[in-house]
Amino acid sequence: MKLLLSPIKKILDFIILSNIFISVCVAFFTLQTALIFPKYSEHILQFILPNFIATFVLYNIQRLYYAAILKDTIKYNWYNKNRRLIFTLIILAIFCSFNFLWNFFLENLQVLFLYIGLTFLSLFYFLPPFQLRNNGLLKPFIIAFVFIFTSVVLPLISEFDKSVFIYAIGQFCFISALCLLFDIRDVENDSVAKLVTLPIKLGIANTKYITIILVLIYLATAFLMSNTNFLITSIVIVSLSVLLTLMAKPNRHNYFYLFLVDGCIIIQSILIIFFEGRD
Repeated sequence: MKLLLSPIKKILDFIILSNIFISVCVAFFTLQTALIFPKYSEHILQFILPNFIATFVLYNIQRLYYAAILKDTIKYNWYNKNRRLIFTLIILAIFCSFNFLWNFFLENLQVLFLYIGLTFLSLFYFLPPFQLRNNGLLKPFIIAFVFIFTSVVLPLISEFDKSVFIYAIGQFCFISALCLLFDIRDVENDSVAKLVTLPIKLGIANTKYITIILVLIYLATAFLMSNTNFLITSIVIVSLSVLLTLMAKPNRHNYFYLFLVDGCIIIQSILIIFFEGRD
């Protein structure tokens, strides 16, 4: 049995640790925006590849940066061992998509400058002198902001209206709630690093209350959208999110967070695809 599970675990670890999974989450999340706003779907779908590549490259640069300065930590051992592989994948990802990205940004110069701004924000999230992630109270909301801006606001920047705003606010609350669950996971390491996050400042129980409030706000925004399929999806996702929130604790297996919690993003998109396909 161990001989069978070992290669499976290596594959799963590679998918997670190479940041392929979170990049796929972002791609699905962008696709979801196209499904929610079908009138602009042709334009929105062009953002899937740029968002996937940007997520993949920036997440891995961050991991490699911390692996270089924290060489002996268990968390970053995988990156030190697979440094060449990650660099190769980054180069291949950029090289294989270069022609598409070049044409995409030539046709969307306004988006290019906003992407550059978001890239700097993402780099300053972990690079000195700013290292925004060191502000533990804001950390989950910074991640959610970048997530929503790239997958919702940028694709609809020219068509931004009340419905887009409501949808963006709801998704911001949803992603923020998921990020807070990761803060619960990291509470012991953050405490050692003297990083003040919401679970450390307010306690895990109170952070769970905040997480539930955020997903309820997300549900409330779904009621304001004129989309029955999205409302049904939101009810399912809120139920799942509340269950995961109640189950969340620091010593949960990493797969709980990296597959189930992050996986809520993909599940939300797949449910919308399913319900839209039945109409």
